Amino acid sequence: MKSRRAAPRRAGARTPRPRLSAGRQRQRLIDACISALHIYGPSRTTVAKVVAIARLSPGIVRFYFKSKGAMLVASLRFLATEFEQQVLEPVGSLRHSPVQALQKMVELYLDPAVASTRKVSVWYAFWGEATAREEYLEICGQKDQRFADMVLELIGRMIEESGQRHLDADAIALGLIGVLEMLWQGFAFQAEEDIDRAAARRRCMAYLSSVFPGHFPAHGIPSARDSQPPPMNFAQERARCFAQAWQLAGHLQEIGTHGDYLTVAVATSRALVVHDGAQLRAFHNNCPHQPHALAMARRGHLPGAVSCALHRLSFTLDGRSAGPAESAGLVEMGSLIEAGLILVNPAGTLAAPALHDRTGTAVRAIDAAGVYTEFDVAADWKTAVEQLLLHRLPEHEAAGGLDQFSLPAFNVDPQQRLISWRATPAGGESWSAQRLGALVRGHAGIAWERQYLWPNLLLEYRPDGLSAIQVLPVAPGHSRWQCFDYRYATADAAERAIGFLAGRLACRALRLDIDLAASTQQGMAAPGYAADGPRPAVRAVAAFREFLAAPPEAGL
Repeated sequence: MKSRRAAPRRAGARTPRPRLSAGRQRQRLIDACISALHIYGPSRTTVAKVVAIARLSPGIVRFYFKSKGAMLVASLRFLATEFEQQVLEPVGSLRHSPVQALQKMVELYLDPAVASTRKVSVWYAFWGEATAREEYLEICGQKDQRFADMVLELIGRMIEESGQRHLDADAIALGLIGVLEMLWQGFAFQAEEDIDRAAARRRCMAYLSSVFPGHFPAHGIPSARDSQPPPMNFAQERARCFAQAWQLAGHLQEIGTHGDYLTVAVATSRALVVHDGAQLRAFHNNCPHQPHALAMARRGHLPGAVSCALHRLSFTLDGRSAGPAESAGLVEMGSLIEAGLILVNPAGTLAAPALHDRTGTAVRAIDAAGVYTEFDVAADWKTAVEQLLLHRLPEHEAAGGLDQFSLPAFNVDPQQRLISWRATPAGGESWSAQRLGALVRGHAGIAWERQYLWPNLLLEYRPDGLSAIQVLPVAPGHSRWQCFDYRYATADAAERAIGFLAGRLACRALRLDIDLAASTQQGMAAPGYAADGPRPAVRAVAAFREFLAAPPEAGL
């Protein structure tokens, strides 16, 4: 039986071009039509120009499209379908998480697969001729209306989630669409290599962040984990963030009688708080002749005067010079009492912060044995604060790690630079967390309330008492954590049980936060780490970064 062999190819014979399938030929014509529209516009686009770009014969066009107009409409419908599949459908699947949906929408709307120079210019070219062709107007109008409806729905959900019901959803949605449209117009008149898409995304997110502070990361604001100030800039950063900041010194009931005092190191100074019999006064804890501390202990009692044995100086409890040696007296700093807590301010000129709202509620008596501890942590103060916010102000019950909570009530006040959080313990993996959750379920109305006060103070109010962590900047990559813990002297049996369990969990949580902050700082300095792509920061951390980027006087 004879075998079949291919006939030998003649020398110089051209290899036949492989034939495209019908679907691929039609799509090739549509792609070429879009390129021609980008170059020539709808009125100057011809069949000859399209087939020249597609490298197909003119007869192919008549096989798939009855006319040039049909080919143009098919190209526009292709772009509309692509926009539906690549933008509207993925974003619509996230509509119940409006923050994620809006972030995804900005990302996809400005993606080069959708917003390339050629495709954007085609949309605007068709829109310019929409009044002349009813088909164009229908396709463009339907695409724009679907997009506008989706944006309005997401903005409405954001208003509900943020609790800012005074906002006008239609106006905010229109503003966002306007931002995106203006960016698209810029794309249409630039070469692809000249488009800065990252800057375009930052502008969109800045708009959303300004309307819903604390919900969207302010892209372009350097994170504590993105960069650290070199030593030469550390003092400048500390002065900018802390020179006028309110800092926690202690509790009112720690110095209840004439002559009692408290000392605390704050970020830019040392404070001495004295009960002079009539009121509390705060001074810079420095000798006027030499900057050493006049009082060394954390708390104690003064025999009617503040003295410096080295220089034989003496000062009355209201700060005036009282000894034989001449002195200008002690330098006073601002002080106030909020919810039983003593706050000091080196500048002494700023308005009081809006701490925990206890309107109409008396401050409960605390146990005299309040606990104050300090920890030196190998982590920059910003890294430390972000770790505490991530762990102590979770957005949902599982984010806290050791202890689980109910869905929290969360609020960001950009004017006061204040974050408020309230939730109920709901259990956890450890025995202490499970027992605490069971105990809370048996007593209605028990909740944890936490507040972050710019720049470095985290407060917690519990049924058994209150506690605070204050992070001080010591050096680049190094911070000191001041921990205050106060228990109510009048706590009942249930509150004491809650306090015991909360104390066990608090010790573990503090150790976890210290270890994670130090480990993160160490990892930032190690070469070779590659993040798993950009991810949106949790709301508390995003708000902190916005506060950090704001001018020193903003919101104060």
